Amino acid sequence: MNQYDFQKLDDYISKGEREHLLNGLHRYLIWVGEKVPDEVEVNGEIIKLHDLIWRCIHKKELTEQEKDRFLELVTLLENKVKNDEEILIRDDLTREEAKRLYTEIASFMRAIMGLKECESGQVKLIEPRDEIKQKVDDARRWIGFLKNVGKKSPL
Repeated sequence: MNQYDFQKLDDYISKGEREHLLNGLHRYLIWVGEKVPDEVEVNGEIIKLHDLIWRCIHKKELTEQEKDRFLELVTLLENKVKNDEEILIRDDLTREEAKRLYTEIASFMRAIMGLKECESGQVKLIEPRDEIKQKVDDARRWIGFLKNVGKKSPL
């Protein structure tokens, strides 16, 4: 073996690095801060994932058919995560390949969470007028609080 072959072997992740990446994927909230993929190929079909979640957030109500489609997509993405994780577990990967796979898995997890929240109705945009009303109500509460604090002061 020459020096080039040793360099080439050093490019691959070690067992410890592999375990570190796998443990990282199982940490709570690993997906926080990850970008939702613009698109994903599922069963030969390209799905514009980012746009789909964006439209869901802006939609007032979802039909049962749309909710079912989101749950079906969640299942497909969960399977994709499992497959990618299996690749990370068993294949010989360079550090670059392993990092790319790790990031892909985390971004799919982020998309899964977004779809689940969207489907359940937990994520909706606040209308501008509702936001202004909320700010006015907050300001009124603060003024009331400050008036009460001044009255109850022993000094």
